[in-house]
Amino acid sequence: MNTVYKPLNELTTAASQYLRDLGRAEESIRIYLWAWNRYQKYMDDNKIREYSEKVVWQYIEATYGQSEISNLTHYQRDHLRQCLCLVQFYDTGKMPIYIDRKPKYEITDAFRPVIDEYLEHKRSMRVSEITLKAHRWHLYQFSDYLVNRGLSSISLLSPLELMYFASDIFKDEPASKNQSLIVIRRFLVYCYDKGYIKRRLSEVVPKDNYRQQAKLPSVYTKDEVRTILDSIDRSTTIGKRNYAILILAVRLGMRASDISALEFNHLNWNANQISFTQMKTRRAVLLPLPSDVGEGIINYIKNGRPVSEDTRIFLSPRYPHYPIDSEAISHLTRKIIASSGVKIGNRKSGPHAMRHSMANFMINEGTAIPIIAEVLGHASVQTSMNYLRIDVESMRQCATEVPLVPISFYEQKGGEFYD
Repeated sequence: MNTVYKPLNELTTAASQYLRDLGRAEESIRIYLWAWNRYQKYMDDNKIREYSEKVVWQYIEATYGQSEISNLTHYQRDHLRQCLCLVQFYDTGKMPIYIDRKPKYEITDAFRPVIDEYLEHKRSMRVSEITLKAHRWHLYQFSDYLVNRGLSSISLLSPLELMYFASDIFKDEPASKNQSLIVIRRFLVYCYDKGYIKRRLSEVVPKDNYRQQAKLPSVYTKDEVRTILDSIDRSTTIGKRNYAILILAVRLGMRASDISALEFNHLNWNANQISFTQMKTRRAVLLPLPSDVGEGIINYIKNGRPVSEDTRIFLSPRYPHYPIDSEAISHLTRKIIASSGVKIGNRKSGPHAMRHSMANFMINEGTAIPIIAEVLGHASVQTSMNYLRIDVESMRQCATEVPLVPISFYEQKGGEFYD
């Protein structure tokens, strides 16, 4: 097999077709091609012609600074796996069948009908697909537990089995345990209302009194953001693209997924507006297009963007110039911030940190929370309220000194009450 594909572009073309034959989505194949193109650049730069695991590990160490798999991030492990898949295809003409990021889980036939019915009921109530996916996963865990306990029907469920389940699941993960119990409780309410169980077993599911304060968003100061943007070399085509991407996150608070999906028809140059539907919330958002943002995008389109008929704006510089995905945007943002000289500390350094920083700037300027919610595309103002916790200076200004109690208060009625 390894004598057939000598140029790496021929190898990646054949490997991508193999993934299509396995039924992989085109978006997934684009991620693999992006990873393989980066690997190809490393091989070209180092004049390497050997396709082997050894070279892959050398590439990973050169790219991420170390090769211990336990020290790699989730994204970096995915990148490693994609490169190893290419080497295996080179050696054998095959790749692992189960190469999804997350393993698929199948609910047993005994519980699938009622769980599918419940999820369809939640879908009819306009519950988001992301939430439904989480519910399905928790219900899979629940049904799998019951099957292992010998139960073949939801009608056989007893309070004792529920108590065992609640005590066994996620012992070291209180947040996951809390979420699972909530999902199971609601599922059992539905089962009782439909007559699938004869008792209100939802009342038996224990409440664990778990409370978690929302994590404090990572933010950067205006000076730090300016340093980060100034660190980008805009004399290069990649620098022009990266600057345009970061300034969208900094000035408009756009998520990586929305920047990745941004198309030419989303930009209204005459009205200086940008409009799109958020990938996460499916909410339509209309934002002003500041001059510095517009200039950054135009500079990339005119002087840095590869020639392509693709409607999406931001493309990979390497042929065949696929649109870059949200993971690539997150990776390049972290890389830019890390190399900018700004001290990161315990803060996160992805595009979401830039989004949080923009919200913090608006709060410090006295912008009303409903306006911030509209700009960020939040479905609820309550979500935007979390950003108030990062405005420490404003909260300090709200603090007032407690006035001293006058001596006469203690001396009233001769002071007999306080003796």
